[in-house]
Amino acid sequence: MKRQPKPWIILSGLVFQIAAVMYLFIKLGAWADSYFKTQSNYFTLGLSITGIIIIIFLIVSQTKNLK
Repeated sequence: MKRQPKPWIILSGLVFQIAAVMYLFIKLGAWADSYFKTQSNYFTLGLSITGIIIIIFLIVSQTKNLK
């Protein structure tokens, strides 16, 4: 039987994944806003919401394996 890692290890790794996803999506949105020269931050807002949806998926999939 394979040993499962401790829950705090899984959750601490999840913190870094959340930070990386949000950073990348916000930076990508800011780049898109400046590239397309929009007056508002619609790309940043849209990609931030997309990042949050991906984060929720990450949280659900990683905590599903916790006992």
